[in-house]
Amino acid sequence: MDWDKRNIIEKGNYDVIVVGGGIAGISAAVSAARNNLSVLLIEKNVNLGGLATVGLISWYEPLCDGEGKQMIGGICEELIKLSAKYGFDNLPSKWGGSGEFPSSNERYSTYFSPTVFSLALDEYVLENGVKIRFDTLGVYPVMEGTHAIGVICESVEGKEFFGAKVIIDASGTAVVMERAGVPTVVGNNFMSYVAHGYQVENAENLKETGNTCKFRKWIGVGSDMFGTGAEKNMRELKGITADDVTKYILRGKKGLLKKIKEYEKNSYDIMTLPGMAQFRTIRRIVGKTDFNAIDGEIFEDSIGSCGDFRPNGKGKHYQLPFGALYNEKFDNLIAAGRIVSSPQGDGWEVARVIPVCALTGEAAGNAASLVVKNSVKVAEINIKELQKLQKNNGVLF
Repeated sequence: MDWDKRNIIEKGNYDVIVVGGGIAGISAAVSAARNNLSVLLIEKNVNLGGLATVGLISWYEPLCDGEGKQMIGGICEELIKLSAKYGFDNLPSKWGGSGEFPSSNERYSTYFSPTVFSLALDEYVLENGVKIRFDTLGVYPVMEGTHAIGVICESVEGKEFFGAKVIIDASGTAVVMERAGVPTVVGNNFMSYVAHGYQVENAENLKETGNTCKFRKWIGVGSDMFGTGAEKNMRELKGITADDVTKYILRGKKGLLKKIKEYEKNSYDIMTLPGMAQFRTIRRIVGKTDFNAIDGEIFEDSIGSCGDFRPNGKGKHYQLPFGALYNEKFDNLIAAGRIVSSPQGDGWEVARVIPVCALTGEAAGNAASLVVKNSVKVAEINIKELQKLQKNNGVLF
């Protein structure tokens, strides 16, 4: 039955369309725009930042290896500085922070205000010449064989089409890649729900110390990132259906309400609830090359280096292959962020966090510029040119 007979509104054409305004999408859009391309950033929410801001996971994981060596630079470093520019932070002075309220560890990382950071991200993206489209859901790539010519979106205006020479999928769900026919793999997620709030003792501590960083408290229910504390017999949620997302959110809210019912009602407040489901590993592509987070592994098509944010990851050094960002059968589709080709386990855990999302996003934007300017397929990019673009903006190898 042909029930959807609405006219498609043609809205314009761009060199690059980035679907998803999280950290990976922001980095991709800014990177592409700095190469003098016209760029549209499509975001389903009304705030940028994805899990880092809308999802309230407001810790910028380390840019260093835990032993004093910086592993990631470029846009990733610009963004950690931006996260601390207007709001509170505990970035150590050795990494350029004020050092006024440092954390107990000296890694190149910081907590930040998700609301203030999101406001700063608008300014950052617009100043770099990117056009933003909020409250718009990128729902389907329009394909001519293995070549994408644009994206169909849904917004308050209706069903829209935006044309593009390159599409970067930074959705966190691989929605563009999967619907274009790129092979994908679905991940597993334990139930974890985090809100932000405060209790009276936090306010008292703020008055005594002036340390705003310790005022906003993460209030969580369910498991931690490793599954510790997961409910017995609770299946791992996928996040690829609306039913899954709804169950995840309702279960999280129910658990949070149960938890705060134990508080004295005048002793606390919930400041912010997450504006998106806090799934970590929803779906990733099957790319030309897998990133498996093997310490010391070298790739000829490396797009840069990264460390490991986990406590047992200190001293580990990884390279990211460009082959993890695309499937060679598709001409002009590039992945960025937590959907890159990184199998469940160490690879996906390392790849899904802010610094690596920024790194893959920056590489995706630079790669898109080479596709457009040289009229080549993604798989035909001169890797030396891509690496030069990365290095010119401070990416470390």
